[in-house]
Amino acid sequence: MKKVFAILAVAAAICSVSCQKNNSGKSGGKTPSGGGGEYVQPITIDGQFEDWAALDASKVATAKCATGAHWTALKTVKVYADPTFVFVYFEWDKEQVKYYNNPDDPDDAEWVPFHVYINNDNDAATGGFSDQFADACIDVLFEGFLTDGDKFASYDPGAYLWVGEAGGSGWGWTESAVVEAGSGIASGAGVEGKYEIAIVRELIPNGLTDTFSIGFDIQQGWDSVGVLPNAEATEDNGAGVANSLTVVTVK
Repeated sequence: MKKVFAILAVAAAICSVSCQKNNSGKSGGKTPSGGGGEYVQPITIDGQFEDWAALDASKVATAKCATGAHWTALKTVKVYADPTFVFVYFEWDKEQVKYYNNPDDPDDAEWVPFHVYINNDNDAATGGFSDQFADACIDVLFEGFLTDGDKFASYDPGAYLWVGEAGGSGWGWTESAVVEAGSGIASGAGVEGKYEIAIVRELIPNGLTDTFSIGFDIQQGWDSVGVLPNAEATEDNGAGVANSLTVVTVK
């Protein structure tokens, strides 16, 4: 029954967002500054990244790969949140992240798994996943792919909730997605080495506080090769884990 309610909630939220569209293809509603009038989406998800440079840099949360990190394939990530979307831009090392499709074996393809980890309630006492984030407070996981095996595709992940021990480690997520892949919870576009994502804020399970934190990994063969934020790997911190990235919503 919970799954049915989740599906209905997603459908209603998708309708709410799509019904705000105007003739220009931008979402209608309040502006990010909180004033009245028509909402102008600040980032267009088209695999072209010039609009990121137009943002106020002081309002963009940024993480870069630390010198001496353990997972190094993700080089930089930027996050900008407004009341309608959470926007993400990231770059990776093209030598460490490959995608391909073997025409002689359709199952032999690398779809490039990408995970988004969200501390959606900004509470360090809930959530978990200390394996990759030192604050271990991740509540929601998005799991999706950047390619379809031979070309870049839109990011449309499934969403899972942390059900493990608070502050715990391991793959302690719900067995089934609480929001199924293909729901429209997110979209993405990119080229080799660069990608951008827009997450529909009102579709995030259990909501999202104005201040939240977030982390990311990129994988090959279901093994993480890049994690951000990260830190230098040391004797006491062999994996080089760091706290998730704090984001403040722009209104």
